[in-house]
Amino acid sequence: MQKRLFLLLLIMVGAIASVPAQTMMSVEVRETQVRSNPSFLGRIDAVLNYGDRVEVLEQAQGWSRVSHQGSAGWVHSSALTTKRIVMQAGEADAQRAASGSEVALAGRGFNQEVEDRYRAEQGLNYDAVDRMEGFAVEPERLAAFLNEGELRLPGGEQ
Repeated sequence: MQKRLFLLLLIMVGAIASVPAQTMMSVEVRETQVRSNPSFLGRIDAVLNYGDRVEVLEQAQGWSRVSHQGSAGWVHSSALTTKRIVMQAGEADAQRAASGSEVALAGRGFNQEVEDRYRAEQGLNYDAVDRMEGFAVEPERLAAFLNEGELRLPGGEQ
């Protein structure tokens, strides 16, 4: 009898240990897009905002498949943090939050402070860069361009 009880206990502990722990994360940029697949060309299915909590279902090549309010999709992992973000002052926190592109540039060591310093010390003019940053191309048009040119993104995805 004790052997059966011990065996049953081992099976239960093993079953509990094999269930992956849920990883909850927060959106740490002003807003980020939830895409249908792990690619910047994926269809945008939803938008998450600063402080939104998501459950991470899986991770692959810099992307996280997340679940939020019953729906799932892919978010670039750079937009997420394990820290719980608590909104205290309302939208003022979101106004101070970095956008996804600002986080990407800061990750490369370039931010507004660095740009201002280059502007002052080197006399550089970023007006053309600012105009280019204002251009937007829909993911569908970009995907059609890649397809027509028979181009592939790194990793073979399109």
